[in-house]
Amino acid sequence: MVANARDAVRAEMASALELGGALGLAVAERGDIPGGIAMLNGLGLRHLRFIGADGLPKPEPAERRAPDWFAALIGGDVQERRLGAGGLPVGLRIIAEPWDEIAEVWEDMSDLAAAMLAVGLLLMGAAHLAVGRALAPLSRLEAGVERLRAGDYAFSFDGRGIPELDRLGRGIAALANGLAAAECENRQAGQRIVAAQDAERREIAREIHDELGAALFAIKVDAGRILRLRDGGAEGEATKEAAERAGKILDTAGEVHRLSRRILARLRPALLDQLPLSEVLAELAGDWMRRQPDIALTLAIEPASAAADLDGCDEVLRLTVYRLVQESLVNAFRHAKPSAIAVSLRIDPETVEIIVTDDGPGLPEGDEAGKGGFGISGMAERVRTLGGILSIGAAAGGGTRLSARLPRPALSPSSPPALERMT
Repeated sequence: MVANARDAVRAEMASALELGGALGLAVAERGDIPGGIAMLNGLGLRHLRFIGADGLPKPEPAERRAPDWFAALIGGDVQERRLGAGGLPVGLRIIAEPWDEIAEVWEDMSDLAAAMLAVGLLLMGAAHLAVGRALAPLSRLEAGVERLRAGDYAFSFDGRGIPELDRLGRGIAALANGLAAAECENRQAGQRIVAAQDAERREIAREIHDELGAALFAIKVDAGRILRLRDGGAEGEATKEAAERAGKILDTAGEVHRLSRRILARLRPALLDQLPLSEVLAELAGDWMRRQPDIALTLAIEPASAAADLDGCDEVLRLTVYRLVQESLVNAFRHAKPSAIAVSLRIDPETVEIIVTDDGPGLPEGDEAGKGGFGISGMAERVRTLGGILSIGAAAGGGTRLSARLPRPALSPSSPPALERMT
């Protein structure tokens, strides 16, 4: 456009000079040069100015309406031609100025540039919308993959009719279904493992009760017999020694008996087979309050009406809840040295959450509190096996906070609630 405008301006100036020369010669032939120059300037020719030999009249040059850099780009220079008056001593100067022509080109190019800018912006906006609509399925796909990574396997995807994205979405949906099935199988396997562990502990507890308890009872019977022989009037040094040994047997038997009861309680809490879980937890809390009267211990079930739901959970979940509360209290009393401990159970249709907080100094970094017995590591493993989450950290007001969230599996027809089994 610049090259064409440059050629057009040159041609226009050449044509204007030719026209000016023809008009100047025509006026000069009349012999009235001063009046003729005024008449020529009065014709209103845009590009031409006529100046006589005496420099009069001299109209103002045309106003430049285009930038100087654009005029230089077009190559607009003032052109001039001098004419004689057919041998007369009077001369005529014809000046061709390209400013009007350059201004027209500048206006045309400015309008075109504005139109191109507007069209370009519209095209960019349309491209932005088109690309956004094209990439929107990818954003939804990314969000779906993030949910998969977080454990939400309910994946659905609409590729908006794009075959490639539809195939990719179907593949990821199939993968999500496979992951969901695998997680379900793993959770069921974990529940079976935990149930098997609990059954094994129950068998061990039964053997201890039947065999060790019977042996202890026999010891007590024999020791009691020895004492009765002494009380029956037998004399001599042997009788005295037998009595002393019998007393030691009784003391040892009583200690072994208490030890066996503690082992039995750790392996399989007998109260779980006799009372609802809520009452067993209350009994556990009451036992600690009797042993530690200086420490304020509270037990809350939220909502209060959900105690029946807690009691109706399956055996594995009830035992896990009991173990979590039991071990958390052991760790708190043994390591935290608190002045207050709060145990809270929150039950909803899908989960059971156990929260145990104390106001002690907190769990030091690297501390392995509770490594004996069930312990923190054992709690974490059991909760993870059942598909739950366990976290231990600092409480909001200081101290330690243990939180465990366990899923509530649906009861199978072959697994009646605890209260039905108890009856």
